[in-house]
Amino acid sequence: MANSYVEYTTASNGTGTGTNAFGQTTFTAPTKFLSINDIRIKGLNGSTWTELTISSRGTTTVTLSAAPTAYSKIRVFRSSTTEPLIDFQNGSRLSESDLDTAYQQGLFVAQEVAEDADPEGGSGIGNIVNSQLAGGITQDKLAGGITNAQLAGSIADDKLASGVGTSANNLVKLDGTAKLPAVDGSQLTNVGGGKVLDVYQHTSHALATNGSTTYKSTGLFLTITPQSSSSKFLVSFNGYGTNGSNNLFAIANVVLNPSSSTNINTVLSGGTLLDTGDKGMAMNQQNNGQLVTSLVASLLHAPSTASEITYNVVLKQSGGGAAYWGGHSILTTLTIMEIAS
Repeated sequence: MANSYVEYTTASNGTGTGTNAFGQTTFTAPTKFLSINDIRIKGLNGSTWTELTISSRGTTTVTLSAAPTAYSKIRVFRSSTTEPLIDFQNGSRLSESDLDTAYQQGLFVAQEVAEDADPEGGSGIGNIVNSQLAGGITQDKLAGGITNAQLAGSIADDKLASGVGTSANNLVKLDGTAKLPAVDGSQLTNVGGGKVLDVYQHTSHALATNGSTTYKSTGLFLTITPQSSSSKFLVSFNGYGTNGSNNLFAIANVVLNPSSSTNINTVLSGGTLLDTGDKGMAMNQQNNGQLVTSLVASLLHAPSTASEITYNVVLKQSGGGAAYWGGHSILTTLTIMEIAS
C-alpha cells in the first residue's frame, strides 16, 4: 500500500453517494500528512489526469466542489512542502513535536518522490514528461546518456509515445531476424530521382499470329502495383517477328490497361497504346523473301497512379499478309524497371 496517496475507482467504490463513491464529493485522505492543506486530488478520464478543485478540508477528508462523475479513477495524494517547517535555534529546547515535524517532512517528501504521488510526475521522478523539463530531455542533460543496461527490462514498445511500426512518426524496429520490416519506395525519404525501385519481367517462347490491322496480344504482359504515384516505368520488350507476305509489315506496341484479356492472340480492346503512331514502337518489313528480325523497343512511361496497372505487348500487320511474333523456341521478353521520380 502506498504511503503518500490513495486511489478510488468507480469499479471498487461505485458511482453512488456512499463513502468515497463517485456520486458524492467528500473523500478520505492518505493516513499520514503534516497538514490537510498538503492534500490534492486528480481525476483520470481516459488517459488524461485533471486537477480537481477542493472546496473545503476536514481533519482527514477533503471535499470537492463537484462530484467527480466524469472520471473512472481519482487519486488523493499528499504533496508536502519542501520549504523548512522548523527553524532550530542555537541553545533552544528541542521539543518532541518539532523533531517529529522535521523528521516527518523529510520522510514524507522522500515517499512522495519514490512513489510518484502525483500521477503526472509533479512530485516524483518516474513519470517526468519531456514538457516538464526546460528545453526538453536532451542527451547533454544525461550524465553518460541513457544506456539499455540502465533501463530495467529495457524500453517496452508500449512505453514509446510515437509507437513502433512503419506509419507516420513511428519508430522502425528490426524484426526477429534483425532485418528492417518491409517498406515500399514511397516510404524511403532519401530515394532520389533515377533510383531503381524494382525490376519486373515476363518471358515467353509462344508463337503469336495476327492477319488483321487490329492489335492482338502476344501473351507477354506484366501487372504491377506502383510503389508510388510518382514512379516512372522503363518499359522494354524484345521479340522476333516477320510478315509472311512480301513488302508488308509486322508491328509491335505496348498497351496500358487493356479491357480485353492478355491471353495470346486475343483481339485488343480498351486500354491506352504507349505509342499511337501507325507503325507502333517497333516494326519490320518483309522484302523479297521471308525476313525474321528483332522487334525491340523501350519507352519511359509515367502512369501517375499508385493503383494496379497492366502492360501488354501487342502485335498487328500493316499492308496485308499475316504478322508473326516469336515461336520456334525463340525467347521473347517484357522487362519493366520502376524508377523513383
